[in-house]
Amino acid sequence: MQVYDKVIKTTEEILAPFEARNLTGQPVKQWSMLTENEFLLRNEVAFELGDRAYLSTCYQAVTSSKELVGEDKILLYGKDLQEIKGNVPFTRITWIQAEPAEDQNKAYQQIKKMEFARFRIIPKGYMMLSSSMEQREQVKVSKQAVKAGLDFATIGHLIIDKYKKEFEAKHVQVLFITEELPVIKELIEQGKKTEEITNAFDHILKNIILDCDLCPLHPICDDVEELRKIHFGNSSA
Repeated sequence: MQVYDKVIKTTEEILAPFEARNLTGQPVKQWSMLTENEFLLRNEVAFELGDRAYLSTCYQAVTSSKELVGEDKILLYGKDLQEIKGNVPFTRITWIQAEPAEDQNKAYQQIKKMEFARFRIIPKGYMMLSSSMEQREQVKVSKQAVKAGLDFATIGHLIIDKYKKEFEAKHVQVLFITEELPVIKELIEQGKKTEEITNAFDHILKNIILDCDLCPLHPICDDVEELRKIHFGNSSA
């Protein structure tokens, strides 16, 4: 599955000029995971990640390319949770390397399941207010979690473990951004691109419109060669 590879490459190019801390090898804490999102009262919250006063985005992409995602990695652009003193912007980007599915329908189902899985990664003291429609993730971090030492190395490993155990992902890379990078609008556009590709993928598999000239998603298929191959393969079946 390579439909998102261009998004991964473009995102990496956008972030290339900026320095990131590699948290992959840092010690991680044993942390409780919740089955449902908790509700934190205002006086329990230390700060909010992804405050609406800032531009932010959240997106992920699946690939079968070992060259693009050949190892687990946790990268942080900006301050860690222990260093944050007030509300900050927050962007989370996740790359997942998985074995190619047997057919395109199974590949699409796998992508959607992984997309919904991110709403079920709930560390204690880390109250998420995710919006798939807006492609952003707001998080209220509790004072107690900060005091207990919660950090992005721990959050990152929890995310990696989730995808490996539940979906047998080969490798997972998680990028956290807690500073106002001047390229945030470009990252938001890449997030929109992932949604457009997923919608086009769904559109093709349902055979809603077989005439490319009439299809509103035609520009996406033009931009993503694998989608065109899937489309034409379905049309000739």
